[in-house]
Amino acid sequence: MGDRTEIFEDVRPRLTGIAYRMLGSVSDAQDAVQDTYLKWATYDGPAIDTPAAWLSRVCTNICLDRLKAAHKTRLDYVGPWIPDQIQTDFDGGPEERAEIASSLTTAFLLLLERLTPKERAAYLLHDIFGMPFEDVAAVLDLKAANCRKLAARARAFVAEGKARHIPDQAMQIRLLDAFQSALRTGNADGLAKMLRDDADLRADSGGKVIAVRHVIEGPTRVSRFISEVLSPVWKDMNFTLGTVNGLLGLLVEDAGGAHASVSFSYDPMGRACHMFVMRHPDKLNLLTETRIRPSRDGALLLH
Repeated sequence: MGDRTEIFEDVRPRLTGIAYRMLGSVSDAQDAVQDTYLKWATYDGPAIDTPAAWLSRVCTNICLDRLKAAHKTRLDYVGPWIPDQIQTDFDGGPEERAEIASSLTTAFLLLLERLTPKERAAYLLHDIFGMPFEDVAAVLDLKAANCRKLAARARAFVAEGKARHIPDQAMQIRLLDAFQSALRTGNADGLAKMLRDDADLRADSGGKVIAVRHVIEGPTRVSRFISEVLSPVWKDMNFTLGTVNGLLGLLVEDAGGAHASVSFSYDPMGRACHMFVMRHPDKLNLLTETRIRPSRDGALLLH
């Protein structure tokens, strides 16, 4: 069993990477990984030649089962749902960091939610984790040709959504500075110029705290909401810069601690497409307490 445990711990970051991207939830991902370990620890069938592939298959199928339950739960969710957000630490230079971060952005994870579960799995396993389609087929119990089609549809959808674009840090800082200025002064005109024509704002509270419960669409409405609603409440709070799912974001703190987190997604021109406001207290606690170190092979090391 000691050898099995060592093998599993070597593969755990890969499994965590698969499960988090599949489910959009850190706790659900950890549960899926733990369930995978239990199946591994109690397995008594024929010898397994490639444990990493076996474990990836088991973990992916556990995630597919969990997605069915998650879909039903989210139908009753109060207000917009945003995937669990995590602080990310990177190794390597700017290009490598951007490549790694592109499969972790909040916008990317939300876009995955609009794929079918098997499209999501085929795309992630092949495009993010580099698994050959023959192996993806074994995971999904499909023919390799079908998996290619699933991944191709998903790839085209993701490309159209441009959710994997990572602008340079200077551009991100300019937007965050404009946002903070809008909060401090109540004037969001400068920020509005940096928003795309179809930009929107969504806030996740899970119904547990006060937050807007519908998606606000368009730069004029977003700017007005920031000026008239957020600014009077947030202007005297503290703002801390951090890296949220691969992109720079802000942690907003009041006298009681974490009040919200704010992050954006960007198009290739550097304009903001989406503004994500996290108000859900459980997800905020997770964000402040959890850090990950992602790698180019899709693995996520929680620490």
